[in-house]
Amino acid sequence: MTRPLPVHTMLPAQANASMARERVNMATKLDLGCGPFGKLEGAVGLDINDAAHVDVVHSLDDYPYPFDDAQFDHVEMSHILEHILQPARAMDEVYRIARPGASIRIVTPHYSSQLSYGDLTHYHHFGYVTITQMCRDGRFRMDECRLIFSDVYRVLGISLLANRFPRRWEKYLAFIFPGMYVEAKLTVVKL
Repeated sequence: MTRPLPVHTMLPAQANASMARERVNMATKLDLGCGPFGKLEGAVGLDINDAAHVDVVHSLDDYPYPFDDAQFDHVEMSHILEHILQPARAMDEVYRIARPGASIRIVTPHYSSQLSYGDLTHYHHFGYVTITQMCRDGRFRMDECRLIFSDVYRVLGISLLANRFPRRWEKYLAFIFPGMYVEAKLTVVKL
C-alpha cells in the first residue's frame, strides 16, 4: 500500500481532492440527495448530480454507499426516498452508515398530493403508514411523524385533525383533503 503524499508536496488539484476526502471522512452529518439547490449546513452532500456544493457524486441506487460504517450522527433525506428504486435497501445503507442513536430526517411528498405523482422520477409514493412501517424491525425508532398541509387546510383545521388521527385520515379523507408532505424523525437503534 502506498502512503499518501503530504499536502505540501501535492499539486493543487491533488491537495484539494485530499482535503475534500478528509472532510468527507471527518463529517458527522450527511445530506443524501442534496440536489441542485443546496445542502444541510455543515453536512457532507451526496447527489448523483455534480453541482458545486455536492461533495460526493454517487447514485443512491448503487450499493454500498461510499462511507464507513457508523460514520454519521445525522442523515438528512429530504425529497429523495421517492426517487430511489429500492427504498428498503437504501434504509439498510442508512442504518449501516449511521451511528447508534443517530437522527434521521425524512421528508417526502404524501401519496395524496399531486407532488407525489407529478414527477416522472418518483418511483414510490409514501404516507404516514408506509413511513411507520420502516420502524417495524426495531432498527429505527419513530420519534415524530407529521403530515404537512397547504395553508388552506391548516387554517381549516384539517392539519390538526389529520395529525391527531393519521391512520383514519389516510384511510377515509386523504384524497378529499390531500396532504403535501410527510416528515419523519427517526432514531437509529443499535446495540
